Amino acid sequence: MGLFNLFGGKKASEGVDEEVQNAAVQKENEKQASIKAHEGMEWPGFPKLNPVNTQEASDSVMPETVTEERKNEIGPMIYDEDMSPDSLRFLSGQELLFLLTALEVFDKKAPLPGFEKNHRKVYNELLGRIRDAEVLYVLYDITTGFPFVDHGFGNVYFEKETAENAARMLFKQFRRLLVKEVKVENPDDTQAVKRGFFDYLYYIGIENILVDNGAYRARFKRNEIVAAPGEWNDEDTAKNPINPALNFAMIDFLEELRWPVSYEKRDEVVRAKEMRMLSLIRTSNFIVPMQHEGPVEVLENGMMKFSKDTKFKFLVMNSKDEKQFLPVYTDGIEFSKKLRGSEWNAAVFKYQDILKFMNDKDGITINPDGQNLLLPKDRMMLLEMAGQQADQIKGTVKKNNPASGVNTEDEAVQKALNQAIARMNEKKDN
Repeated sequence: MGLFNLFGGKKASEGVDEEVQNAAVQKENEKQASIKAHEGMEWPGFPKLNPVNTQEASDSVMPETVTEERKNEIGPMIYDEDMSPDSLRFLSGQELLFLLTALEVFDKKAPLPGFEKNHRKVYNELLGRIRDAEVLYVLYDITTGFPFVDHGFGNVYFEKETAENAARMLFKQFRRLLVKEVKVENPDDTQAVKRGFFDYLYYIGIENILVDNGAYRARFKRNEIVAAPGEWNDEDTAKNPINPALNFAMIDFLEELRWPVSYEKRDEVVRAKEMRMLSLIRTSNFIVPMQHEGPVEVLENGMMKFSKDTKFKFLVMNSKDEKQFLPVYTDGIEFSKKLRGSEWNAAVFKYQDILKFMNDKDGITINPDGQNLLLPKDRMMLLEMAGQQADQIKGTVKKNNPASGVNTEDEAVQKALNQAIARMNEKKDN
């Protein structure tokens, strides 16, 4: 038997070629069937900016960012069984987002070949561009001074023009916004722990991001772009409190409160956001600027334990009506805005401990150089009383109905907090 016949010979080779050819024909048939299944469909346009409905907003449309000719060139890529990564590298941000949108819209109508694989490739290419960008453009809310939060999402853009067009559209929804150019990584940061823009978003609790909202867009999680601080650096979050959830709740509440619109059930929405914020305030630790004389014990979690002989002095800020408020800070970023390198020490206290310092104060101001949320002393006391009542109710519900589930417990707590907020608002109005 010759060597040629040992390995199957010419017939075996022809068989392999035939299999390859048949597979190629089958793939082409599947592709053509998929194209036929989408026959008559047009390339998708921009998704709706947000769920807000106003006549002015519905008449406002951003200029098209991908020409029809370009759509016809790159759109058919959605039918590729396995997109080439090289073919994606030369597309603009909006072209990639158009391709991602087309994949999703067409696959919803009828399954596309290789949808999952191709969708992940386009998504990852976009993710890489966000990570590698030197600058991005971010919508900031003028009423709060923080990144604009729209239905839980921060808004980030590849191009300044797209961001400005979106800001103009949102202005028709009575939003007062500005476009800020931000460096993704700040080379001028002199702090020991360097923080980029997406690290900053972590501290203020913005975990959901819309890229290029108003045009072709995509949703991303902040932690897909960069891990949370503390996972990659030596920052001790026990000694240096951080309050992302509270920061987000304050921004979201103040933004809603200062939005000059009226819609059905708005009062309930504002009240719910206020309740979430107040609940988080009560359970948070804060940085309090202070000076002390005499013995003090610094605990492992950064909190200070004083003896009866310790004398201490707190920083006080005066309001316009000459009332005295104790400034407290959610994190080191807020504390450092004005007090970094000052003679004031940063001590960590629970909300309940701060209440003990209120004898000669009129209340607290949370992040005076940030959200600047004033909480008068009487509202602080009512909040703590309501919180204790809610804790008691929660314990009673668990004891009497161990299998009742979370809903019953939450309803009881919410009822107590609702009553407290109603009492607080009554006192505020009087």
